[in-house]
Amino acid sequence: MHWCGRCMISFVVFTAVLQLSAGEKGESNLESQTFTKLLSKARGGDHRAQALVGIALAKGQGVQQNPSEAVRWFSQAATAGDPIGQHDLAVMLYQGTGTERNLPEAAKWFERAAAAGLPEAQFNAGCLYERGAGVPRNLGRALVLFREAAEKGLAPAQNNLGEMYEHGDGIAQDSVAAAKWFEKSALQGDAVGEYDLGVMFWKGAGVPRDVGKAAHWFQLAAQQGHMDAQRMVGLLYRDGLGVPHDYQLAAAWLRRAAEQGDADAQNKLGILYLNGQGVAADDQQAAAWFSKAAEQGSSHAQANLAVLYKAGRGVPRDLVQAYKWYQLAQRGESVDHSDQLRELANTMSSDQVADAERVVSEWASKGGNAVRGVSMAGLLE
Repeated sequence: MHWCGRCMISFVVFTAVLQLSAGEKGESNLESQTFTKLLSKARGGDHRAQALVGIALAKGQGVQQNPSEAVRWFSQAATAGDPIGQHDLAVMLYQGTGTERNLPEAAKWFERAAAAGLPEAQFNAGCLYERGAGVPRNLGRALVLFREAAEKGLAPAQNNLGEMYEHGDGIAQDSVAAAKWFEKSALQGDAVGEYDLGVMFWKGAGVPRDVGKAAHWFQLAAQQGHMDAQRMVGLLYRDGLGVPHDYQLAAAWLRRAAEQGDADAQNKLGILYLNGQGVAADDQQAAAWFSKAAEQGSSHAQANLAVLYKAGRGVPRDLVQAYKWYQLAQRGESVDHSDQLRELANTMSSDQVADAERVVSEWASKGGNAVRGVSMAGLLE
């Protein structure tokens, strides 16, 4: 039996992660200053202190958390021209925290803080332009803002700039430039940059193909909890690519990604359990992992789960469930399961086939992936 387990690799598009500012050096550790002292300075008109009071109130540092009061202090600092106050007011407006959500207003304050040179604001404003959130979508403007923040060393902006070069979004496609920006991020220890640089070495895009270097960067990202990198490290150990062949390490890394919800890792971990590779053979564990991935729409896992239901391995033998999962696996999958469906249907009664079709329809209507498979009525011999 050939278990479906095609290798999958893709870029992660880094989107906006809107977080409150920490402040400037010497002012970033709010715990080192008493809130009372900060509040006194803020009331005296110190705009940076107003922004820091807002941070303390928003995060509940040294004072009871009060988002609406935080917004008031951020507004004072922002209106006075403090870029941290402007940025953090924009965050609150974007999130709808302590105030009504207002994306156009958030974009306005991000732009003002970006104009003042705050890299986090340049990055977040760029994300809004890239997505068309609160402002008209404008990839050219997003590119400019990402570049400004990237040149200041902000890793997320370096990642996004690399993505735009790699995919030719708003600029001519340039894998060499993409790899350069991913490397800058990776060298700062950013997990997304490490993973994306690993992808470039894996593909030989913008850099010479080097599986060993790809494995190196994937491992660094995986150790920081990057799900896609964990899956890739597991697959590299499984196949002995760029690292020694080691099924136990393969299972360990695939499990980490699987536990984060990665459907491909769940499917491949299930295959290891079926074959007893790196783990004790366990059909029930295989079925459990296939089921998790199948419910997420993994066609490979759906086909594998169908095989188990048909054979009664790890699950009770159930031809209706086998039919259901084969039918769902047929959706948009490069592997044609019509022969398996026909063979299975020929062992079922017409009532069982009708019941199976009903189960498939019910599963899809409850939010399962859309079914494009043909009805078994046309395949019955």
